[in-house]
Amino acid sequence: MQKINLNELIAPITSQEFFKNHWPHTPLFIPATKNKLKTIFDLDQLRDLESLVAARSLKVRACLPDFDDEYSSILLDPQDALKAYRNSMTLVFDSMHLQNDVLKDSLKQIRQDLGLVTGGETDLCKARSIAYATPSGEGTRLHFDANANFIIQMSGSKQWVLAPNHSVKNPTERFTTGSLEMPAALEKQCHAMLLDEVPQDAIEIDMQPGCVLFVPRGYWHATTTFEDSLSLNFTYSQPTWADVFTKSLGEYLLTSADWRELADGLESQDKNRRDQSLARFDVLVKKIAGELPKISGQDLLFKSGLVDS
Repeated sequence: MQKINLNELIAPITSQEFFKNHWPHTPLFIPATKNKLKTIFDLDQLRDLESLVAARSLKVRACLPDFDDEYSSILLDPQDALKAYRNSMTLVFDSMHLQNDVLKDSLKQIRQDLGLVTGGETDLCKARSIAYATPSGEGTRLHFDANANFIIQMSGSKQWVLAPNHSVKNPTERFTTGSLEMPAALEKQCHAMLLDEVPQDAIEIDMQPGCVLFVPRGYWHATTTFEDSLSLNFTYSQPTWADVFTKSLGEYLLTSADWRELADGLESQDKNRRDQSLARFDVLVKKIAGELPKISGQDLLFKSGLVDS
């Protein structure tokens, strides 16, 4: 089965250059070159919007015009998607990799090339492939994501505006300007006010068919289309050291019968039961705190099975 890898995705930039100068914090724009990513462009279902809809076996998200954000959307059956598109609604085709082996294998290969940890069944990376069909005149308002995105422009064009994030470094939550609420976790991570408009240090990028764009986690971006656009994303969540530590430590703790006890009484209305529960947890925490200095990070990863030794 054919697939693409990271080197093919970012060519003519080499992976060594990419890891040195771009990954994971700096955007990269790659102009189109002849026959690049032919494996992807030869896929029948990505030939045009009609083919994409015809091949669809899952629901399609149609973005509502109220907020210019892909998460303000409704789920539609594929047969209703074109009608929504003709009413100026961007269509989002989630989980493309679940219905195409080339995309599935490419998504996995690029993840492996990036060296992103999955953590087994919990899948800390949450790799996914998404197609976006955006009608002329539509786009998304300024926002940043908690994942890294590789965008392939399949047809039409789309203008991107990118700007560095000076308000929060390595965010674990997404945010869109104009949102009425901020995720609690993001509020704790911010060290300055979030933007409400495109900043002066923003750059504009014109994505034409065959162009590739890498947008890092947390980087502000907005899009506008001046003609109908079809694009394909390879998207990867960014497992943090906190994710890796808590997952590996959790797996390690579960080898102990004491840590497998029921966390009984933590929210009991009986004060004595609640106090006993808090005291028990305190004992367990102090015990593991004493054990951790004897365990290396590598041992924790290997013993938990999070990473192969």
